[in-house]
Amino acid sequence: MRAVLILLTMLAGGLAAPASTALGAAPVVCAACVQANMQRLAGDKLRGRKCGTADENAAAKLVSAELKHSGVRAAFPHGDYLQPVKLLTPAYAAAPVLEIAGAAQPIAWTQGRDMVALAPPPSLEAPAVRVTDAHAEAAGVAGKVVIYDTPQYDPQGVAVLFRAGALVVVAPASERLLKGWDQAAARPPGPTVVLGAEPPPIPSGEVQVFVKPEAMAQARSLTLGQARLAAPRAPDLARTTYNVVGVIHGRDRDADRHAVLLSAHYDHLGERGGVIFHGADDDASGTAAVLEFARILGGGPRPRRTVYFGLFGCEEEGELGSEYFEAHPPEPIVDFAANLEFEMIGVDDPKKPGALMLTGWERSNLGPTLAAHGALIEPDPYPAEHFFQRSDNYQLARKGVVAHTLSAWPLTPTYHDPSDDLAHVDLAFMDKVIGSLVGPVQWLLNSDFQPAWNPGKQP
Repeated sequence: MRAVLILLTMLAGGLAAPASTALGAAPVVCAACVQANMQRLAGDKLRGRKCGTADENAAAKLVSAELKHSGVRAAFPHGDYLQPVKLLTPAYAAAPVLEIAGAAQPIAWTQGRDMVALAPPPSLEAPAVRVTDAHAEAAGVAGKVVIYDTPQYDPQGVAVLFRAGALVVVAPASERLLKGWDQAAARPPGPTVVLGAEPPPIPSGEVQVFVKPEAMAQARSLTLGQARLAAPRAPDLARTTYNVVGVIHGRDRDADRHAVLLSAHYDHLGERGGVIFHGADDDASGTAAVLEFARILGGGPRPRRTVYFGLFGCEEEGELGSEYFEAHPPEPIVDFAANLEFEMIGVDDPKKPGALMLTGWERSNLGPTLAAHGALIEPDPYPAEHFFQRSDNYQLARKGVVAHTLSAWPLTPTYHDPSDDLAHVDLAFMDKVIGSLVGPVQWLLNSDFQPAWNPGKQP
């Protein structure tokens, strides 16, 4: 039946569906619309929507067309839904190599095969030493490449060695890093510059290198000598991503001064070695949710408050799209009353089944208030992961906007894995949690409620 609904709506010229089942009835989620948007965003055609690629740009145009079809106006002058964001990313001319002389066969570790070097300089040369106890042996590491030989990654010990003057610390890769090894190895040699936004911080000069267990075992067997790190540079890579932003201006006289932003990111990891990382849960699911709110709100009466629908590009490379949006918003940041970011809402969490978590729940009055109005949302059960700081909401939160992310299972096994595809998304669960938020969001847009940070909790 669901497939028939999709076919009928597509033949009618779009994905629009009635905002209510009958005159005066509460709006309902259009399951066919959610599914169709998921299929288009996370299907093979867009090949994973990698940051700054033609595939991501095509996704931006798809999303903007859906906003327009829902009756949502463009947020930028001249009828533009798309906000171009110019990026400059440092690039390697060749894979970094760390060579260490020894009494026997010298070591030659290559990026991606043996090691992952984070933000290495183009070249560096210094003596190498091996350390097993950072606190006891820190006195001798100044100006050296330190092989920190521990059973597992020890961030506190690494920090001690850098404070003692180590130039490079080579440490064993954690299980988490080993799982995402290829992605980590593909990182550029420095932060991407978002032209027109705040410049990235100046690098500290400390170089962290992670190695596989067999590489650490190789270093353990040698008497170490001089080390040389080579990471030659190529010209910066110039790319363009797009934020997609629509708006429904509220009917109150001061509607724009109490605006609410509903947002998600639509990019993912792209294609690697012929394998597509579809990004169905991360974050086609959040994008589909925002588009569904746009469809429902665009088909109903104007709310009292203004509501923006923001779909950001290049979140996967460091919230780059939202960073530019924060510097160039369609209205002053101080006029946004709240931001709800939707990220990874497609896989139910066995730790809190049937509901979404709201990051930073304890920081403001927004989450408990929405829950009191029927939203299936709960506190974040993973505070140690600091998810509040790890999504696009944080860009606005740092500027004072009460901004949180809604997520289902942030630690799903499909995270940044090729298995994050349509087959591993629970569409019925998505429809349920989106539906539970329709009434609370409408209430928020038509109330005098003022979202506010709790004392001492604003970031």
